[in-house]
Amino acid sequence: ASAAAASPTASASSAPPPAIGVDAASSQAEAKKTDRLDYSRFKGIGENCKAERAQTGDVTWDDLSKDEKAEVWKYEDQMEALLDKKREEEDAWRRQLKETPSDLSWVQGRHFSSYEAFCVGRVEATLKKSGNEAFKRGEFDQARHDWEGGVQMLLGLGTLTPEAIALLCVIRNNLAQLAVKRQEWNKVKELTDKIIDQEPTNEKALYRRAQAFFAFSIWDKCERDLDLLLKHHSGNKDASLMLQQVHRKLGKDRRTLGGKAVNDIAAGMEELCPDGTVRKLRIEEYGEGDPDEKPQWIQQEWLGKGREKVVVTCQMIIWSHGGEELYNSKEYRPRPDTKQGRDELKEYMEMVNFLDQEAKKAPRLVGDFYRKVKKRPVRWYLGDPGMYKGFDLAVRSMKPTERALFEIDQPALSPSVEKYYEKVGFHSGIAGLPQLVYHIEEERLAILEDEVPEDELDLDSKTQRGVRAELHLMGYVIFKDVSPDGDGSKLHSVLHPGLPDAPVIRKGDHLRGSFFITRPFDGSLLVQNQYVEWRLGYDEGLYDKVSDDKQPLRPDGGAFVPKCVGQAILEVDWAELRAGALIEVRLRSGPELYEIAPQYAKQFEKARREAHKKGRKGGAMCSILVQVFPPGFPSDEQTDLQTGTVVDESVPQDMDVD
Repeated sequence: ASAAAASPTASASSAPPPAIGVDAASSQAEAKKTDRLDYSRFKGIGENCKAERAQTGDVTWDDLSKDEKAEVWKYEDQMEALLDKKREEEDAWRRQLKETPSDLSWVQGRHFSSYEAFCVGRVEATLKKSGNEAFKRGEFDQARHDWEGGVQMLLGLGTLTPEAIALLCVIRNNLAQLAVKRQEWNKVKELTDKIIDQEPTNEKALYRRAQAFFAFSIWDKCERDLDLLLKHHSGNKDASLMLQQVHRKLGKDRRTLGGKAVNDIAAGMEELCPDGTVRKLRIEEYGEGDPDEKPQWIQQEWLGKGREKVVVTCQMIIWSHGGEELYNSKEYRPRPDTKQGRDELKEYMEMVNFLDQEAKKAPRLVGDFYRKVKKRPVRWYLGDPGMYKGFDLAVRSMKPTERALFEIDQPALSPSVEKYYEKVGFHSGIAGLPQLVYHIEEERLAILEDEVPEDELDLDSKTQRGVRAELHLMGYVIFKDVSPDGDGSKLHSVLHPGLPDAPVIRKGDHLRGSFFITRPFDGSLLVQNQYVEWRLGYDEGLYDKVSDDKQPLRPDGGAFVPKCVGQAILEVDWAELRAGALIEVRLRSGPELYEIAPQYAKQFEKARREAHKKGRKGGAMCSILVQVFPPGFPSDEQTDLQTGTVVDESVPQDMDVD
């Protein structure tokens, strides 16, 4: 500064800019240079564009197109019409209130200590009363409507007071009486069960439930309800008369069974085999016909060598005597195949069991931890040498739609079919029979077999002899026995001949249909095609190559059709088949594997030759179901049907069993 002041040339105009301005600019540049945040991802956010407003719902009227505005006006008109209708209904309701004011006389002179008491009084004085009056007039639908409204109002209280429970039982008794008039016995039992849960000695509920049991012919339960009723209400004459009828029924059953039953077959025992290996314990649900009469649907010619056989369809659940479920035709629970899967299952079981113990819950069975897979009912013809003798005898003692409980010992299970399957050269599991040689805690032992040596498991001491089985006879179908000797080796049935107006099926016709080849007993799928087109009598058995999705194809590119499918149609000479027909063939010696799944021919050629050397020709037992579609099926909307001959990958494993 002193040098500048001393210099004669120094002036204000030539002085440098203030130092503070230079420092600010340099500091801003340095800050911008050192800022490492990237703000580019925020670019465009908050901009006022139509697309962004559409996403956030902030669209303005000017943003809408002409069609969109017309749509808004349309819905606005609909909303206005709906509001006008509601206004009219409200006005009509108000006029009705003025013309017919509510009857509040039931409130006068009464004091209610709580809202619950008010609701009970209201239901009793209005809905119950109006229902009773409608019932007396014969207006049963109105009575039911009023009574059910009263039940719903009481249940809406949540925790019920003793007064509410008493009124609820009264109204349900009224509904049960209405169901008795209409003979809706399932409804009667459902209503009376709820009443008896609350009031175990309710006279009307016990009597009406006894009426339901009487209608179902469940004599032991009917007798039990009537005994309890008369114990507490000895003056009930109707109950006494019904009990006398029940005793007469039970007397008939005792004479029928030679005194073996105590309270009807439903609570007694019937020996179905001279050696005592098959026993009928009780009937869970009675079937068709008079419960006092023996089954009369079986014809003796069906049981021997003849030209007709009867194929039964039966649901069955089989337990060990310890209560473990061994087989269920409705569903099954596959066990993990690998050791890792079993280890994971054991770890999960231990965790759940620990939590159950902490919650003080009952322990679970091993089967409760498996996933469930749906199955099909079991089917066989009566007298089939490949079916366990115990099940065959059990079904002969049943009526159609009957459900009953049996005990069957081992001699009537696997030992009864061993010689037969040794003769045909196949294992019974291939035919779909349940394997019922089991051990105590079968499933738990299967889980432990990875850790405990077999000698320590001591399986011989844990082997059990018999099983307990629940059978439900769903129905039966008569088949023609077309085998040369009438021994049931080939059965044929036309389940449906087709539509009357449809064209007759002849050789050379172009057909559209589906086929399913299954195991004969449990219906396990071997080969299927839900939609296939072919020329009858010419395209069957033609095989060229495998498609990209590993399905066999014909030379013309169509799906492969086994020869047995065409034969099932062409061999029907006792009926005229038309489009829409459904045919089933049951073979004791079915087609070989290469005939239904030619893509496996090379893989199993060696096994086939060895089987032929042993004198075994043909494949295992099977059922062939063929459906010929009627004209116009499937429609364009039904194009999701699976096409291509689908082969179950378990077939090679099953066929490999010797």
